[in-house]
Amino acid sequence: MCKPNEIKHVCIVGAGPAGLLAAILLLRRNEHQVKYRVTLVDPGVDYGKLGEDGLRRNRSWMIGLSAHGLSAIRAVPGLYEDYIHGLGVDIRYATIGITKALKLTYDAKDFLPEDSSFTVDRNYICAALSRYLNEKFEEDDAFTSHYNTRALYVDGERRCVVARPTDEDDMCVHYDILLGCDGIRSIVRNAFMNNHRDFEFELKGTFSYGKSVHVPLPDGIEDGNFMFINNALPGWGSFILQETGKMLNVALGTTLDKECPGELKSDDPKVVSEYFKKHFHAFDIDAEEAGKQWVNQGWNSISQVHCNFYHSKKLNALLLGDAAHATSPQIGQGMNTALADAAVLNALLDENKDNWEDVLPKFSEERVKEGNALTDLSFYTFSLSPALQVKLMFGQMLRRKLHFLLPSVFSSDPMDMVARGGKLSEAYHRMSQLGIIQKVRLTNDNIIRDHFERSVGMTRGDDKRGFTKRVIFYGLPVVCAVAFGLMRRDL
Repeated sequence: MCKPNEIKHVCIVGAGPAGLLAAILLLRRNEHQVKYRVTLVDPGVDYGKLGEDGLRRNRSWMIGLSAHGLSAIRAVPGLYEDYIHGLGVDIRYATIGITKALKLTYDAKDFLPEDSSFTVDRNYICAALSRYLNEKFEEDDAFTSHYNTRALYVDGERRCVVARPTDEDDMCVHYDILLGCDGIRSIVRNAFMNNHRDFEFELKGTFSYGKSVHVPLPDGIEDGNFMFINNALPGWGSFILQETGKMLNVALGTTLDKECPGELKSDDPKVVSEYFKKHFHAFDIDAEEAGKQWVNQGWNSISQVHCNFYHSKKLNALLLGDAAHATSPQIGQGMNTALADAAVLNALLDENKDNWEDVLPKFSEERVKEGNALTDLSFYTFSLSPALQVKLMFGQMLRRKLHFLLPSVFSSDPMDMVARGGKLSEAYHRMSQLGIIQKVRLTNDNIIRDHFERSVGMTRGDDKRGFTKRVIFYGLPVVCAVAFGLMRRDL
């Protein structure tokens, strides 16, 4: 570990939201004295140097930027006002479609602070952060960026990251501090695995697949209307977020244990279009455009990550963002939590006077509970069972209504705390007190395990026994054993 007053070389692997904001915050700490030299390594392009057309061609997925992420961004003077504001669409309404006939719309002011949440393309946020970084620090000797350069592995003994530029020989980036912001397939996290026997890490899917389409905002849909529609297509749920330019991002997904309708597997846009016209009920969608986009993309799947700690003193390293806690998008807090990771790191450096010996373990202490709460709230507050999901949605509606009528008697819904900037770990605690986490975990895990066992042939669905036969086959031995036991007791 280097001494507190030495200039530290920080290698940041990954130029996503967490990596870019971490770079900005570290370089800003050089204002009065150079403390850090920052090297950024990323396999992609620098979105900050793309024009509007280039960004449009590199469009990613829509996310909600809300209290946690906005607080982190606003900690940098001028970053929100000059670079972020206006990139997305403010969330003004939320529509929850429980059934085809029952859709409820809420005013966002009922559960969101003013100017606290908007929808935006993830890569537009990365572009804005990168533009700030380039404009403020590109000519600074303390900052170096290596885009189009894939990090291959961490050499912990030599304290370097071995990386491969697109058109050059492999390079070695030496570091004093290493920040792994390199996403779900993190090579920095791999180094944790190789260097710590007590490091526990889980990477698993969310038992779902789907596609998304970008369609014009239809008549009758208000600007800034976020929607979650249950059974938007038969057996398919939909998250719908507005984009700039009067467009909607319609994400549709279903679970792996449901057979995909043949029409949705077709490579004929007319077949898909007719299916949308017949079944999509959230609003009057441009079915022809949806069909064209649907057949020109592959299936998407999402994974989640759990880790039991985010720091390594042996490697002088931290995990941030998706490398630490990749999540499903149901509660819309993945990028917000990644940005908050960078802000918490900066706050810990303030509190501990840039003493990384103390900062590393304190980062895990602060963030592991938040990261694991994030992934579990995202996956275990939405049920894979349609019947249970409807019950959960009615329960949330009831809690909100009771709190609105009698706020001194009934607490707000725990998930509304998150939207207002409350701690994820506190929301997890309260959802657990309500028994929701436990109930959904049991249901979801059983559904996933049953599907796995059937799909690999461990169990079969060909048991033809009727009810009476099953009772005799399984119940008779139990009855006999109990009767024998009672007879022995009487003797």
